[in-house]
Amino acid sequence: MATEIKLSIFSENKFNALTMLYLQKQDLSNLTPEQLLDKYDETYNRIRIHYEDTRANRNLIEWM
Repeated sequence: MATEIKLSIFSENKFNALTMLYLQKQDLSNLTPEQLLDKYDETYNRIRIHYEDTRANRNLIEWM
């Protein structure tokens, strides 16, 4: 029976990738695992919301 192992070096989407790139540059040494999860979620959501807001505004301007 063959076992398939799939390794991915890069994230599955740009929001995950940008979140990880940003967090790699931060000092996370004093964070608990729970705080790290909160920091990841906060960063991911900020990036996603910014993307959605700027794309919505860009599409509205292009439509006018």
